[in-house]
Amino acid sequence: MPNRRYNFSIADEPLYPHIKLTDEEFPRLLSTRRIEDDGAEYFGPFLTRSTARILIDFLNATFRLRSCTIEVDGSFETPCTQYYAKRCLGPCVSSLCGTRDYAPVLDLVRVFLQNDRKEFEMSALALIDAASEEMNFERAAFFRDILQNVQAFWSDKRRHVWLDDAVDTFVIEVEDNVIRIYVVTTRRARTLGSRVFVFPFFEGMDACEVLRDVIIQFYRANIPREIRVPFDFEDRRDATRELSRKFGRPAKIVVEGPTPERITALKALARTKLDAGLESLKPVVTPAQIGKSLKKLFGLKRSPSRIEAFDAAHISGSFATAGKSVWENGRLITDQYRASSSEHTSELATLGEFIDKQFAADKNSLAGMILVDGGKGHVNAALTVLSKLSLDVPVVGAVKPRGKHGDISHFLTADGRRIDFNPSVAAMRVLKLLRDEAHDLANAAHGQSRDMAHFYELAGILPSLNEKERQILLARFGSIRKIIQAGAEKIAVVIDSDRYDAIAADLKNFKNGRSKKNLPLIVPVRYDDPNGLAGDLRPIKSANRSRRSS
Repeated sequence: MPNRRYNFSIADEPLYPHIKLTDEEFPRLLSTRRIEDDGAEYFGPFLTRSTARILIDFLNATFRLRSCTIEVDGSFETPCTQYYAKRCLGPCVSSLCGTRDYAPVLDLVRVFLQNDRKEFEMSALALIDAASEEMNFERAAFFRDILQNVQAFWSDKRRHVWLDDAVDTFVIEVEDNVIRIYVVTTRRARTLGSRVFVFPFFEGMDACEVLRDVIIQFYRANIPREIRVPFDFEDRRDATRELSRKFGRPAKIVVEGPTPERITALKALARTKLDAGLESLKPVVTPAQIGKSLKKLFGLKRSPSRIEAFDAAHISGSFATAGKSVWENGRLITDQYRASSSEHTSELATLGEFIDKQFAADKNSLAGMILVDGGKGHVNAALTVLSKLSLDVPVVGAVKPRGKHGDISHFLTADGRRIDFNPSVAAMRVLKLLRDEAHDLANAAHGQSRDMAHFYELAGILPSLNEKERQILLARFGSIRKIIQAGAEKIAVVIDSDRYDAIAADLKNFKNGRSKKNLPLIVPVRYDDPNGLAGDLRPIKSANRSRRSS
């Protein structure tokens, strides 16, 4: 190995789309372009961007790993709407899914993402057989459906997301004391993706070191069929052996010359250079600068480092819901996102109630600014709640232009000042992002409440049973109406004869109108790592699926 004077890191640079399996008791699947040493497992890369987005939806709909951002410990009485939408296994309810139920599905996910098709089929068939032997035909059907869905995914040529047969071409340019390394990924005549990495270039610097470091760091989870480089370098063979050892299959690094030979790679390289040039013209704005800009724009006492955004949604006063998003020190804090249903028929009342609950639960909140989606009425609703809680937090409203619910025309302060929205101002773009996040949460919660409300009726009617037992009754009798008609005696025979008295009391309360009304449980969901530079990798719902994707 030559004596190395520099270490060229791309640790903070966006890579191609990857799938992250989080390091939690009940792991989640997230799309990301950043690979960190955080204990998570990473798979990929997956290209193109659109097929990577389809993959996220497929993974969630097929394997049903949880996608919520809340802490899960199995203590919930009922699952959230994602469970009833067949998008989650329900680990929030211990009677539905524990770690022993979750683990086999995790193993299948890993094998699928590694594209080990033979091992996947063998494992899925073994799980189907084991469940059938235990007479658990519902679980056997679940694993059968997984196997069939995966086989259909493999057979669809449009969903060829793995890059084992792709070629990566690297090109180096040195100009104006800057060295740029371009990488273009192609499959035959099709361009799949591209990236550019930029470093300061000093006199005497060895471009070979830069190329070698980028290649070793770029391949974190897999390698393509071939890696083509513009020139030979001293430790190319060592790098080849290192990659081969790392991924357990032969790596191939070949010298192509300074200019790619294939037309596809040349066209992709030209486009990449153009995009990189345009990107370099964008100014870099720090979180501190955003805070100072907000302070000046809205006349705040101090620069906010934390902003909480709220929105409420309803249709004709029914199924009112609200959502909250959080931004702090330049990052979206998605594990603090919240969504909720409400019995109020007023959007303003729903918004006020939601803000009240959020701040009452966290009276030590460090929010330096509150953003509400709406005008004067919404701002006043928030101010009323904050006054009651003796909290002095500035409130700003994001006002929509007439007929354009996705846009912002201006902001409105508590003292009635209007500040027109300017998309060229970074601080205003942050506010719009936060507003959009809260708006999406509220609307998703609204749709789920509307579509899933009936699933929560039985929990209100038979609160003495756990969710698994209620699911058994639905499977046995076919509907809530038939369960009620069956009566306590027949229900107790299915569940447990010793539970007759509790079941009879539940049914008596229901007939006397004293049953508790259970609102749908709404939780915030996330399919992309909020700090993984993957905001554009949220799911595209597969064409052959009709299930709702949040």
